[in-house]
Amino acid sequence: MKIRRFSGANTREVLQNIRNTLGPDAVILSNREVDGGVEIVTAIDFDEKQWGAGSQPALAWPESLMVHGEPGPRAAEGRGRVHGAAGDQVRPPTVNGRSQPHDGAGAAPAELAHLHSELNALRRLVEARWGETTEQPSRERFMDLGFSAEWAARLAEPGYGGDMESALQEGLAVRLSITTDPLGKGGVFALLGPTGSGKTTSIAKLAARQVLRHGPRSVALMTTDTYRIAGVEQLGIYGRILGVPVDVIRSPEDLLRALERHQERNWVFIDTIGMSPRDPRLEEQLHWLGDLGSQVRKLLLVNAGLSGKSLPAVLSPYLRLPLDGAILSKVDESPAFGAALEWLAGQSLPLCFFSDGQRVPEDLHSARWEALIAHMLAAEHAEAMATPGQYRYHAPTQEECIA
Repeated sequence: MKIRRFSGANTREVLQNIRNTLGPDAVILSNREVDGGVEIVTAIDFDEKQWGAGSQPALAWPESLMVHGEPGPRAAEGRGRVHGAAGDQVRPPTVNGRSQPHDGAGAAPAELAHLHSELNALRRLVEARWGETTEQPSRERFMDLGFSAEWAARLAEPGYGGDMESALQEGLAVRLSITTDPLGKGGVFALLGPTGSGKTTSIAKLAARQVLRHGPRSVALMTTDTYRIAGVEQLGIYGRILGVPVDVIRSPEDLLRALERHQERNWVFIDTIGMSPRDPRLEEQLHWLGDLGSQVRKLLLVNAGLSGKSLPAVLSPYLRLPLDGAILSKVDESPAFGAALEWLAGQSLPLCFFSDGQRVPEDLHSARWEALIAHMLAAEHAEAMATPGQYRYHAPTQEECIA
């Protein structure tokens, strides 16, 4: 067999170079990190019949086994010698620490077969771990991002590009729509969702964006969350900071009066209570909003960390209303949010915003595939980062929010 050394910036690049140069029958002997990238030592499978017939090819020893151009101590282990094509003598490799005997006619067939088997096993192991990075992404990698087996199989089809980023970009764009300007020139917006999904913080972020752009007189806040401890107080603090009014809604009549009182304000945001899907009070509140029809635009908060089984159980009550869009929250806490995107696509519910932190208003962003996919692939890019999951989408400054 002939041993060769390949190096490059990353494993994907080196494996592709090996395949292009040696073909699919090359075996991996070792791999290690070096300055500027990785190094992989490979071999082309030898012909055992030719090896035993006395016409042995010269062995190309890796540089790590050479000393001043000659086989070093590791290469010199063993008792027999193998004559190369040019007549110079080198010693054969060892298997499991034992040197391989050679009687001048050929190496021990059992030991050669064992070596051949070990090298092929190593090749299969490396290809199972890294092989798919040189070809179409595998279904398992998409499932690791939270997608179901069915969606993962579709995203892994060759028609969706040759790498994870392009496959996600192309596959998601045809299944899930994005609303580019969800707030438009104004309106009444109610944020719905289960407890803990981030409704109050999202309300504050939306209100702050509009205050920075159009001033405090353009915004009003309302809350129906009179059950949660400090729920009203939390939104009240945001209202005082932003300089906008905050109304507490306890009945449908309160809601109608408040909307009439603030009809001159362009953007009115309603924070709703989060409850169990089986709580009758949730049904009552949904009736309030449903009676207002299209006068109120309804945005659903979807926690990125919900699993495929939890999503329909937790969010199905809100589907009774005609929803206008969704906000994907807490993507910084759960980068594997493929299940949430898949559920939204199944409901034909467009994505308006996503949030990746608690800062107001910096950590709320208009939905863009480039930024969402970057979050999803944060784990994939961990080797190029100081710590896993360190990626954060660029937070706009106050000047950018106003622009």
